[in-house]
Amino acid sequence: MMTKSLVSELMQTSRVLLLSIPFAFLPLFAQLTGAAAKAPVSVWEPPVMKAAKSLADSTAASPSKELLTLAESSNYQRTGDYNECVAFYRKLEEASPLAKLTSIGKTPEGRELYVFVASKDKAFTPAAAARTGKPVVFIQNAIHPGENGGKDASMMLFRDVLASKKLAAWLDQVILITIPVFNIDGHENVSAYHRINEQGPDGFGFRATSTRLNLNRDYIKADGPEMKAWLKMYNAWLPDLLIDNHVTDGADMQYDILVSSHEAPEVHPAVGQWVGKTYLPGLFKAMEADGHVIGWYGIPVSAQPGSTVRGSGYSPRYSTSYAAAQNRAALLIETHSLKSFKVRTWSHYNVMKHSIDLVVATGAALRRAVKEADGATASIKPGDEVVLEAKVNPAVTEPYVVRALKSEMYAGTAAGGQVRRYLPEALDIPVKLSRELIPAMSVKAPKGYIVPASQGEVIELLKLHGVRAEPVTKERVEEFTTYRLLQPRFASAPFEGRFLVNAFEQKTSKEKHTIPAGSVYVPMEQRAARVAMHILEPMGPDSLVRWGFFHGLFEQKEYFSDYIFEPIAEEMLEKDAKLKAEFEAKVAKEEAFAKNPRARLQWLYERSPFLEQDKGRYPIVRVE
Repeated sequence: MMTKSLVSELMQTSRVLLLSIPFAFLPLFAQLTGAAAKAPVSVWEPPVMKAAKSLADSTAASPSKELLTLAESSNYQRTGDYNECVAFYRKLEEASPLAKLTSIGKTPEGRELYVFVASKDKAFTPAAAARTGKPVVFIQNAIHPGENGGKDASMMLFRDVLASKKLAAWLDQVILITIPVFNIDGHENVSAYHRINEQGPDGFGFRATSTRLNLNRDYIKADGPEMKAWLKMYNAWLPDLLIDNHVTDGADMQYDILVSSHEAPEVHPAVGQWVGKTYLPGLFKAMEADGHVIGWYGIPVSAQPGSTVRGSGYSPRYSTSYAAAQNRAALLIETHSLKSFKVRTWSHYNVMKHSIDLVVATGAALRRAVKEADGATASIKPGDEVVLEAKVNPAVTEPYVVRALKSEMYAGTAAGGQVRRYLPEALDIPVKLSRELIPAMSVKAPKGYIVPASQGEVIELLKLHGVRAEPVTKERVEEFTTYRLLQPRFASAPFEGRFLVNAFEQKTSKEKHTIPAGSVYVPMEQRAARVAMHILEPMGPDSLVRWGFFHGLFEQKEYFSDYIFEPIAEEMLEKDAKLKAEFEAKVAKEEAFAKNPRARLQWLYERSPFLEQDKGRYPIVRVE
């Protein structure tokens, strides 16, 4: 059963499958042994899935038993701890001069966070990789450590490149990098009870870090030290394709894998064209040829025949959306929790293999697209519209078949009502799919922004994101385009350690500012201009204002005594006919306001010169 807080998060992020259909069966606690509850295996696992041929071939090709993963040696009943994973990559490093394992930081609990690089040119640094001109593919694992399969599949994949050398030819054309485990502290927080909806292996890591952060909400705000290390690494390498491995919950279904990627306007059209016309069609064709049932992530399997189902846009708090904001291609992988661990690992292995095959075959086109996107972003001019949020265009649809399963209802004793269970019978539902995105929020680009010296946290965060900021060496006193943020509405509960600002009014004016030396100027003429606007434009869905970095500007710091301000307020009304008319109209219209003396005086105080002038004034200004 999902808690109200979880449901709220899922609705807020729009990042999961429709979960309105209950799971296949209520998990049962094993009697006598006291073992943990287990989710049932999906009722739909055809022989081709159970055979998982590519995994069997990889295992058979391993040059030694020492290079088998715990998943393989336990017939996919178990997965190893972090020490096993690091030791495995060290063995690959020792076995091949084309590999290097490098620490990029530490977790809150002191564990080393590693990146593993495979390069025929021994290009183990971003600068060396750039000199090769080869595309870089980055595989990310275990950002949600309980979502198993990607980590073990990646180990097998890199073994096939460096040890058995089945896939060694890839390195003629690409450079491969991976984070073996991203959320390491969560990975080591193992329990059989962490993932009630997931079938195997024995024991699951925990979704959040040791500081209870969900890293896949942290890409912009970067509260976690893991994310700070990741941003430094990512913005040094700027890989051409990011692959992020996950496992999704939801109704039982035919699908063993769901994917999502980004096309325009979430990513520059040049990159979006490669994704939509080359990469995704090739990926679906190759996966289906292997026997996978692959579909679009986020499409409900409870759709009615002939209905219209919709995808959605995503903000850059998430991994692949962040890559898109950086002008890079990305693929979100979501294997299905009710498929067995072996089947999930097979799905991860093949989708990564075919993705790399496609980059090997079309990498030159991808590199051209990325170069074009970076050049276009660095050429943004004042007044150009920059999309910060996208939405589905309901006017454009395409035929689509939802690959669901038949189900029936039965009387649940514990539930005291009807509960759904799934049947091993395919149910193909023809629908119309809306997947094309159009702008939902666009902002005209300035020439640049000035971040005052007082906002040191913001300045450091911009550096982490690879945003170029030039020092302001002398004090400047000028008029700048300024935002006033009014009437904030805060979230009622914390989300990822912060109280979000869900809504506010934004007014724009020209105001005089004193910009001290030590401030920074962020020009738009740079590759990371779109990322800077996501961070600095208050109305953006993942702006720092939204994430609560500027709560103080909404607070009134000085107050008044009624007996002091009443005579002043009376004089204001006597001298300002327009103010008086506005005040009297509000009194006449709003009874509660009319009967509240403090509210009446507060309203007038806010229109007096006694109100502090920086209340609601966003300190970061636009240079037009």
